[in-house]
Amino acid sequence: MGTFRSNQSNAEAGFSVVELAVVVLIVGVITAASVVMFANGKARYQLRHKAQAITWQIERARSLAVKYNQTLTVGFSYKNSLFGITSTDCPEAKSELPLLQLPSGITLSAYPVLTIKGNGTISTSNGTIVVNDGQGRQVPIAIANSGRTTVGDVTESTSSY
Repeated sequence: MGTFRSNQSNAEAGFSVVELAVVVLIVGVITAASVVMFANGKARYQLRHKAQAITWQIERARSLAVKYNQTLTVGFSYKNSLFGITSTDCPEAKSELPLLQLPSGITLSAYPVLTIKGNGTISTSNGTIVVNDGQGRQVPIAIANSGRTTVGDVTESTSSY
């Protein structure tokens, strides 16, 4: 039997410091990019969720107008920070739908007053509300006369430096 002999000398075994530094650098760049992408995705999700909360408030008021066969007025109060039924014609509906507090940092393109009839149709002075988070992200809420409300896609404005 012969002796086992390695083809590599001790100087060639393992990784060099430069190779390890390159791998660590690449992992760091990938990690940083994924953290930024996750933060942007989370902010977009939160803005869309806040817009959906406004839409759900409108839809709930619409279902109450149909339930009680009453015309309800829905709008903003207290410095445009509370959203809900503002009419006093149907106290039952007003008691079933608490006011929605708009989250801080959120602004709207318009603060319309919606008139929801007992048949579910909606009349408003402004059929689209754009919800803005102050960070360049915005999402539209479309309000159709038929009563359908939809939340659009979140868009981000691009600023040039």
